[in-house]
Amino acid sequence: MDYLMRDDAPLTDSQWAEIDAKVIAAAKAVLTGRRFLDIYGPLGSGIQMLEVPSTQGGPKKATEIPLLSTDFTLAWRDIQAAERMGIPLSYSEVLVAATDCALQEDKMIFLGSKKYGVEGLLTLPGAQVMDAGDWSEGEGAFLDVVAGLQGLIQNQVYGQKALVTSPDVYAQLQRIQPGTGVLESKRIQKLIEGKIFQTPVLPQRTALLVACSEQNMDLAIGQDMTVGYLGTTGLDHEFTVLETALLRVKNQNAVIRFQF
Repeated sequence: MDYLMRDDAPLTDSQWAEIDAKVIAAAKAVLTGRRFLDIYGPLGSGIQMLEVPSTQGGPKKATEIPLLSTDFTLAWRDIQAAERMGIPLSYSEVLVAATDCALQEDKMIFLGSKKYGVEGLLTLPGAQVMDAGDWSEGEGAFLDVVAGLQGLIQNQVYGQKALVTSPDVYAQLQRIQPGTGVLESKRIQKLIEGKIFQTPVLPQRTALLVACSEQNMDLAIGQDMTVGYLGTTGLDHEFTVLETALLRVKNQNAVIRFQF
């Protein structure tokens, strides 16, 4: 952990423990991809490249694991006050940075990263695209998901399923289906034998049905989310929340993108 330079920071062990706990809590409240993707790792901070299938169907290629990070500042006055007066530090800056870093991870998973040449679940050129009906009424959503499941089976794609939507589409599914007394979301969850997730990183009117078992895709973690010390700016102290993570899609047919 020397590369994180924690020993150089003017923080106690208990303060570092509180920071770590805050980062984990903030990330868990935001992260969506990790809730359905299998995790490969953590492999360690020294692992910089991994082989992943080519999005064009060719041989595997070595891909750099994206580095995701967000910096934050702790004021020297706050640190001094905590030390001399025995009052707790304010960790609001830590929570904001951890939330931003978590959103970066989900953006990489769903939207890809041009910087690192990584495709996301929404941008895969080989994903199956299906026209969608009106998910705000009738059985439009249910019937489209049925068609999506059929598309997976036709391409011999198996394993755990998940439906991931933008918040507006998720809200449309929270209605009682006439004649059933059951929420449309509950019917779909039972149909796919999985869960429905929403994430704000997806653009409006977006829905993805994914067969998310590890034979189809996973999330490779090098360095899991942590906090490092960067040094000082003036009298204040600079830190960073960072991680290295890479989405590996091994079968692009495992992704159904509904086109509204």
